[in-house]
Amino acid sequence: MRNTRWIYRENQISHNIEPNIDRDILNLLYNRNIKDSEEIHNFLNTSLDNIHSPLLLKDVDKAVERVLKAKENGEDIWIYGDYDVDGITSTSLCYLALSELDISPKYYIPLRDEGYGLNKEAMDYIKSQGGKVIITVDCGISAHPEIEYANSLGLDIIVTDHHEINNGNPPAYAVINPKREDNEFPYKYLAGVGTAFMLIYALFDKLGKKEDLYKYLDIVAIGTVADIVPLLEENRIFTKFGMEQLNRSHWLGISMLIKKIFEDYQTRKFSTYDIGFIIAPIFNAAGRLEDAKRAVELFIEKDHRVCTEIINELLNNNSERKEIQETILERAIFKIENEKLFENSVLVVAEEGFHHGVIGIVASKILDRYYKPTIIMEVKPEEGIATASCRSIEGFNMIEALNSMKELFVKYGGHAGAAGFSIKIENIDEFSRRINEYAKKNIPESSLIKPVKLDITIPAYKISYDFIDKISLLEPFGFGNPSPLFALNNCEISGLRPIGKEKTHTMFNVKKDNLEIKNCVWFNSDDVFSEVASITHADIAFKLKLETYKDRYQYKMYVEDMQLPSHKENLYERYYSLYNTVFPIETVIYTRKNLENSELKLVYHDYEVDVTLNRNYLTTLDNQTSYLLLELRKNYGYNFKVSIKDIILKDENYNVHIVIDRDYEFVSYSLKQGELFRDIKNFLLGDFNYNSIQKTVLASVFKEKKNTLAIVEKGRGVNTIIQTIGLYYKSMGEKVLLVTDTVPSKRTLSCVDVADEFQEGYSYYIVDKKMDFSPFSDKNSLVFSNENIEIEGFNKIVDNYTLPENIVFVDEELLTKRDIFSNILPISMRKEILASLNKYSVLYCNRDILLYL
Repeated sequence: MRNTRWIYRENQISHNIEPNIDRDILNLLYNRNIKDSEEIHNFLNTSLDNIHSPLLLKDVDKAVERVLKAKENGEDIWIYGDYDVDGITSTSLCYLALSELDISPKYYIPLRDEGYGLNKEAMDYIKSQGGKVIITVDCGISAHPEIEYANSLGLDIIVTDHHEINNGNPPAYAVINPKREDNEFPYKYLAGVGTAFMLIYALFDKLGKKEDLYKYLDIVAIGTVADIVPLLEENRIFTKFGMEQLNRSHWLGISMLIKKIFEDYQTRKFSTYDIGFIIAPIFNAAGRLEDAKRAVELFIEKDHRVCTEIINELLNNNSERKEIQETILERAIFKIENEKLFENSVLVVAEEGFHHGVIGIVASKILDRYYKPTIIMEVKPEEGIATASCRSIEGFNMIEALNSMKELFVKYGGHAGAAGFSIKIENIDEFSRRINEYAKKNIPESSLIKPVKLDITIPAYKISYDFIDKISLLEPFGFGNPSPLFALNNCEISGLRPIGKEKTHTMFNVKKDNLEIKNCVWFNSDDVFSEVASITHADIAFKLKLETYKDRYQYKMYVEDMQLPSHKENLYERYYSLYNTVFPIETVIYTRKNLENSELKLVYHDYEVDVTLNRNYLTTLDNQTSYLLLELRKNYGYNFKVSIKDIILKDENYNVHIVIDRDYEFVSYSLKQGELFRDIKNFLLGDFNYNSIQKTVLASVFKEKKNTLAIVEKGRGVNTIIQTIGLYYKSMGEKVLLVTDTVPSKRTLSCVDVADEFQEGYSYYIVDKKMDFSPFSDKNSLVFSNENIEIEGFNKIVDNYTLPENIVFVDEELLTKRDIFSNILPISMRKEILASLNKYSVLYCNRDILLYL
């Protein structure tokens, strides 16, 4: 297997937080540092209203006033961009938005040979063309001398940039940067296009056109994803709502490009993969190989014929870019293998003819293959220098390494994970020697083992429509909010076969708990194919995806890594996951019948669950959902009901989205009171009996027919008493009111009405809160209190159970670690333990044991 180390994130989400959200989803949020209820709600319910005011960014107000003044005076506004996708989209956004405000802007994007950012020659050109105001996008924060020069020409510069502020703010008219320390804006990591959008937001808002603003979000989403900024806060909002607009874009060029490259553009749910690996590279290729202004022209063009011409040109550029990239990658790998450079700590490959526009991509691919810091250089003999792109691994700070030998470079810059530099050709060998020496001293041995960071281990039944649908609430995924990586341990592997044009990928089937997931894919795994073919079981790290084939959903595992089985099965983790299943759950069935207004039922068999219509077989639930329902029935006595959520007509069949929920409906045909109570007890407790306080309270209520005050501590089964009374009166055709300030369970709500104060008209009242009890004195009433109080005329019962000496209470966090008595154990295991309670010298329990004493 590959030389990897699996790192399991610690899942420490509070046991009490958000009980109505799947615990594995909560753990995924926890891993992303989203922990409290408000953060969770905002993350799962992303809204455009959550975008903070742009005026919280310093100088936005000044910039708005200057733009409006230029509009009023008829002054020329120029947009100065950059040749990458962030710069292209920023330029296009500002051009289109300003044009909508009846401003006629012009734009300037330097060629890659001009270098990044502002230059004095460009300032001279813009001045000569009558420019008065320049809005920089995705650049300008470090251009102190260039902006000083622009000032001397009488140009007003408005900087919108998101890069680090290393030397203070430049002397511009306005400097808008989310990384300014004096901002009140709470999020620092906007892309360049996001920063430009905040200026446009402020302009539109000032002019009362805020509602016209959001149609630009598809442009913002493309630039945001392409620039690999964290997809959190505003970036996540921009991307989520921007991607939803891609198949109905207002911009002719984008719309025509989407139709050209995605056959299913009308129904496609666009993802960050679509942007990052399909759309953005097309625009990037223009700046890498030709002139990025051509990409801007596509965004702003309104003529179909011209758009078609530009699209064909961009697609040709991208194809050429791919060919150049692949050629350089092959040459680099050949040199690494032929010269055994892979034995070095840092891979340094310098060749003449490497295109500077793609060496960064090649460096990333080399790093993925060898997992070592990688530096790819284009050697330019006619200039006497080489230009380099650097990519690094965790644990090795590339910019610190370059800082230690800065005298070797003509210029350099970057950050820990990626950097670039220019170097004299005669210094390349010296550089290669010194950076490898530096790396040997500064890269820990463990850092050369690629980490595989796993979010959670999941059971096989969670590879389902319901769970994948719930995961989609966390989208869009990308940098800062990665697609979750799961583990499935000790799986059976079968049907292994190589796939793909070059047979570099592997497909196989995975079986766990008698649940089979077919056609799992491991891309670029030809290097370990023979080893995988020799084993029958493995631990698998994978991502989940929902795909469709012939109008039916398929649950797909995309494998990231595989190891020989090393994790023992934890029965208690399995029970914990089952017991904490959050209902309702959703799945999809397929039929050629139109089921509108139909009533469905579930029928349970040994290994599957059927769906019936009017007592006739309709279909069988998918294996995962069947397994879950059958396990919950067997281990916890659950019952379920099914309803139709949506019916979607497809070419092949009707896709019927159904909702499965716990069924709390009590039915008894008993005519005698004693038999009715038996049915209620069996419905609520199954094979268990009422505990001591439950029996005493119910005897006071029903046998002695007294108003009752029960002094009972939390955890002794108060809800079961409430449900018993509620079900009895409901069976008699009468109603019970529960007066409480807490939210009861669904089962409780199914048998009593709930209010926070006294209401007339009920046969029986149950009070579970501190309040004035006088309204209940002449009513049939039961009052619960955890404090020792008195109520005149009420039969007072004090819970006085005895805790066996052999019981030791443990923390909730240990429930998945060892054999601890709790309600997560199946009924059969709980009965067995309770039947032999006195035989244990020590019995570790959580407070669920109090329900049975």
